Amino acid sequence: MPIKVNHISVAALVDSGSSINIISKSFYDSLPDTCKTSICSVSEKIVLVNNQSVNIVGKCTVKIQVPQGKHWIHTYILTQSSHPLILGTSYLISKKIVLDFSSLSVSNKTAKVKLQKHVTVDPNSELLIWGKVANFILQGQTGMCQNSSHLLKSGLLISKAVVTVNSHKTVPIKLLNPTNDQIFISRGDIIASFEPFTEDYMLINADEKTNTLFKMYN
Repeated sequence: MPIKVNHISVAALVDSGSSINIISKSFYDSLPDTCKTSICSVSEKIVLVNNQSVNIVGKCTVKIQVPQGKHWIHTYILTQSSHPLILGTSYLISKKIVLDFSSLSVSNKTAKVKLQKHVTVDPNSELLIWGKVANFILQGQTGMCQNSSHLLKSGLLISKAVVTVNSHKTVPIKLLNPTNDQIFISRGDIIASFEPFTEDYMLINADEKTNTLFKMYN
């Protein structure tokens, strides 16, 4: 769900399985005092469906803007969160929001990911860098980064990966140089394509005993 907080556009997750609203600590810290209250300490703990407890930094009130207008919402602050802002049933009920899946619309636009600085990749090596996505991609959106035709022509590859757009509108990209030569790429070059996930995809947490961070189904 696209919302604005202090003119910052983010993709908030509407979670009908959560009874509370959640904001990430990093997103809370990035907001000015005019659109948030101070952190209040809490004694509660969040318990996930697997009975795992999550420590809460505190709670606060944040001013958000949705297509229907502006209002303040009560949120719990977590050190780590899958999205900058998660809206639970407390928000949906208080604002009398109805989820109409018959008219749900999603964007399947593929965005270009551009290099932010000149880079030289050594032979038979890999390099982790940050790439800039297009402006229509919102902070907090999750999607798949894949090779671009432009990068393939240079001789480089990237690791196909699921990534989340951060507050700087950038995503991590792992460059691979399988050749025996140095390869130079310039600032502004297209290094990947970013495809936001739609309802055709489902991400679930993997077993903590495995080395996989998540699983994806299409």
